[in-house]
Amino acid sequence: MAQAQHRDGADRSVVAGGGAGHRVCDGDGSVTDRCADERPYGRRTWAVVLLSALLVPLGASAARSVAESETETAPKPRQAANTTESETQSFDAVSVSASALPTTAAAASQHVTLLDHEDLAAMRGLSLGEILSRQAGVVVDRGPASGGFGALYLRGADPSHVVVLIDHVRQNDPLSSRGSAVDLNALSVDDIERIEIVRGNAAVANAEAMAGLIHIFTRRSGRDGDVGAAYGGEGLRSGRAAWSGEHVRFSVSHREQGARDAGFGRVRAFNASGVWAAGDAFEFDIAARIAQNLGLGFPDDSGGERHAVLRTLESRRAVHAQVFANARVRTPRGEWRLQAGGIEREGDESSPGVMPGVRDPFGLPPIDTRSDYRRREAQALWSISAGDALFTLGVQHQHEHGVLDSRIDFGGFVLPARFDLRRSTDSALVEARWRARDWVVQGGLRHERTDHGEPGTHPMLSLHYAPERASGQWGLSIARSAKAPSFYALGHPLVGNARLRPERALHRELHYASAADAAWPVRIGVFSARYRDLVDLDAGPPPRLVNRSRIAADGAEWRGSHDFDRYGEWSLEGSWLRLRTPDGAPLRHRPRLQWAAHWRMPLRDAREVSMSVQHIGRRFDSSIPTGGRWLASATTLDLALRQEWGPATITLALDDVFDRRREDSIGSFAPGRRWRFAVQWRMR
Repeated sequence: MAQAQHRDGADRSVVAGGGAGHRVCDGDGSVTDRCADERPYGRRTWAVVLLSALLVPLGASAARSVAESETETAPKPRQAANTTESETQSFDAVSVSASALPTTAAAASQHVTLLDHEDLAAMRGLSLGEILSRQAGVVVDRGPASGGFGALYLRGADPSHVVVLIDHVRQNDPLSSRGSAVDLNALSVDDIERIEIVRGNAAVANAEAMAGLIHIFTRRSGRDGDVGAAYGGEGLRSGRAAWSGEHVRFSVSHREQGARDAGFGRVRAFNASGVWAAGDAFEFDIAARIAQNLGLGFPDDSGGERHAVLRTLESRRAVHAQVFANARVRTPRGEWRLQAGGIEREGDESSPGVMPGVRDPFGLPPIDTRSDYRRREAQALWSISAGDALFTLGVQHQHEHGVLDSRIDFGGFVLPARFDLRRSTDSALVEARWRARDWVVQGGLRHERTDHGEPGTHPMLSLHYAPERASGQWGLSIARSAKAPSFYALGHPLVGNARLRPERALHRELHYASAADAAWPVRIGVFSARYRDLVDLDAGPPPRLVNRSRIAADGAEWRGSHDFDRYGEWSLEGSWLRLRTPDGAPLRHRPRLQWAAHWRMPLRDAREVSMSVQHIGRRFDSSIPTGGRWLASATTLDLALRQEWGPATITLALDDVFDRRREDSIGSFAPGRRWRFAVQWRMR
């Protein structure tokens, strides 16, 4: 269903429509896999994949050492560290996506969590949304077993203000009625090397990352391959196979979860990548991906499995293909990074609508929608070191094209709603970092100009006090950013508004981080975020999207860890959030308190045990049958045992040990207590 975020916390549904009427299959009123039409891949989608398959082998020449060095030198997750001179000045430092400059997670102004290959090993079989929801400060409103749209909330912002990347390619879809939010349940995580979670403004290096970003990196080339499978409760089934040569890697994966008559999600993906290097002067890598997903679930705002009056499920299908190429050239006059990529997504949704209820006396009509979105982008970055300073200059060009075609069934008549929009954006950015004894100053500026809409400038400034002989560092930062309205908000013929202004944000942060070699590494920070000119639905008549909402978010974030030697490594993360809106109404899925504790201890005979405890405070939600409600807080415990036997790695896990079965959204529940079994077999 198409929706627009409303400032009172209720996702007010608006018609968006497309396609022929909804379907009921098999005579029992349930939607099955045969029910929704299998939409074939478009010609251009296949062209992208075939081109990628040809380019990947061309990049075949040495580079295993490059991939291995990235893995070996990657910082440990949730570890705080002081900024050292080598981290500040070296182009070879392992970088995170928070900045265009080479920056470690410890040195970044933002609060960064890194999940490496070892962290993800105990979570094999879980979806991306389930993995992220185990991290403090991250809220995902619907799991894959619900078959619904899994939106992510970070630092009190709307889901559309968080950028999600896979191998540097942005997944946000401006055709979405949720303001370009990403459906996490439509993404595969079965061949992942690491995940970066950046909390805070990162818009200088990543356009539209007003509240943060999630960056997923797939595995690269090596000398081995592997096959794996996972099985568990709530209909969990997954499998994958990967082959790696010295220079290239190919993988396929399949994952499904849920029941077709109550909520079901399925994702299939194919990945291909290659890396090439010529000494230290030149590196080239390319990554391509094609994925297909199916979601069967109760529509948003319907009250889920428990409260929905109509028992026919909504069907959501999509197929997308992407490719990204990166060339890095080192010269005596600095380093050049030339990048190009693109994404194509075709979607098909069919919703039965929602019956009238407490919140809405009219309910929502059945809607069928087809969408087609394509984006191409190219970027050039030049970095140079000059004494105690680092500089990065860059230019970027992006072109987007989106078509949405809908049909809304009002019973007596069917109303078509269609739009076709294009947008080109040219950007220039500069970032600089300068160290003077115990002080590090970093500043950045991104300027964007679109062929439709007003230009925007996004500045950032941070100051770090990092004495070499002290036990830690202090940091202060301030950043402004903006996000252009989505295609849906601009072009929808019923509620769209071509005069919408960009949504804006101001972030201020103060943090303390202990030294990297401290016995108890910690990072503690406070932040203040102000979001304004947010897109909101004016009920009219006629209904129309306007710029009028504001959110004030203040909070604190902390993390700490300690290695107890033979008793394993412990880590603790937490976040506290206070929100204010002009009318004082609560916003959906913004809990005040979250925390997570993780423990991992190696045992004898290549065995490891891990434990994870997560707490999420009560949060507000709304549905048409029930109106507004507060979802109860929940604390869950997950256990996992990992054992290696030669080339095989077996993981046995028990999720939600105490069977809390928390409500992710009204009427939609997390799986509860379940066994999860995963096996991986390495082939050399």
